[in-house]
Amino acid sequence: MSKLVSNLDYGQFFDRVMKIDPNIRLVAAYDGQFRAKLREGIRRNLSDEEIKSSMIDAQNRWILRKNMSFKIAEPKFAMAQYGRVNRITIPLDDDRVILLTTDLGVDINELADKVIETHIRFLD
Repeated sequence: MSKLVSNLDYGQFFDRVMKIDPNIRLVAAYDGQFRAKLREGIRRNLSDEEIKSSMIDAQNRWILRKNMSFKIAEPKFAMAQYGRVNRITIPLDDDRVILLTTDLGVDINELADKVIETHIRFLD
């Protein structure tokens, strides 16, 4: 069984992710319980319930992406750009994903790589 971010470690993990880039607005996870950290001073675009619903949708879409992995390899991350923010989904393990929102203009590939590296180092 692979190492997991435990329930008690989400806060520490979210803090480390927030330190990667000042353009990260929100980091959230849902594993039956909703957890999120919003950068201080940032105006919310969505309520907790809306973010939770978005997380559930993101996890369901992630499952669909993984179902194609036998043909095109494992997905690394998924991204959608909206008029106000980028929304990035990155797997924590086989069953859980984290959702990040960022300001526009961020190098998404570089940011996703740093979040993945942070996750790996966090589990060491």
